[in-house]
Amino acid sequence: MTSGEVIFNNVEEIVHFVNQAEKIRWDVDVCLGSCIVDGKSLLGVMSFGTGKKLKIVIHN
Repeated sequence: MTSGEVIFNNVEEIVHFVNQAEKIRWDVDVCLGSCIVDGKSLLGVMSFGTGKKLKIVIHN
């Protein structure tokens, strides 16, 4: 398992992140507090909005 933090400043950064996450074979989670969404889900990641510190977890 690998983790890190990211702040998306605009929608284009979210779209780029999700496009890259879709290319890897492992599961990717994006977390905000106790809420967790699939990092390969554009709608899920966009639901957190921009300007927030998010935790990224890659289950490899």
